[in-house]
Amino acid sequence: MSDNKDQVNQPESQPEPEKKVKFSYFEPVAGIIFALVATIIFYFFPQIIAVGFFGNPIVIIPTFVEEVIKSLWLPIFLWAILRIVVEIVYLVERRYTKRLAIITIIGNLLAFVSTLFVFIPDRIVNPEYINWVHDHISPIATWFGELLAKPHWIIIAIMLIGLILDSITVTVKGIKASKKDKDEDDDIRSEVVEIGIDAEEAGADAAEAGDAVAEAAEEGIKAE
Repeated sequence: MSDNKDQVNQPESQPEPEKKVKFSYFEPVAGIIFALVATIIFYFFPQIIAVGFFGNPIVIIPTFVEEVIKSLWLPIFLWAILRIVVEIVYLVERRYTKRLAIITIIGNLLAFVSTLFVFIPDRIVNPEYINWVHDHISPIATWFGELLAKPHWIIIAIMLIGLILDSITVTVKGIKASKKDKDEDDDIRSEVVEIGIDAEEAGADAAEAGDAVAEAAEEGIKAE
């Protein structure tokens, strides 16, 4: 008896809840801030991006040509708008979906095209900066000097890697979230079908009980 009682009182093991695909609001907000700050600094204050030669006197050499940057205002601001739009869609959706993944991929692709329009032209790099690198860096490390002499290609590579990682991350999370939603919909449909079957069986049992009562009533009337 005690064993049966323990089995009755023992709670049934509950299945472990599935891990939800978490949505971080910090990521889109940080993305909007980054797009605004990067655009403001690069377009309005490009002289900040520079190298310093600590000699006598100290020489500050801007990396990019300000006049060229000003002439490329359209792709620069287009890049910022595309990145902000993608991040706003994040906030509006409030969850990872396939639609969000598609919008992210398209927005990132167009943003990268804008990046190419800005940084592919070699004229955007300050010739004085290139000369400084060749004079001070290349003699120490040739490969590193050649790399630093092409900062626009470094930026293109960083942008490409970042946009690809962002697209892959959002796509994977969107697929996981969609699969989870589909599984939940299938579970709901199964429950509805089970409820319908139970109701149908209950109706059949009630009908049989009603027939039995009617038959008993008829037999009672005949007996009288």
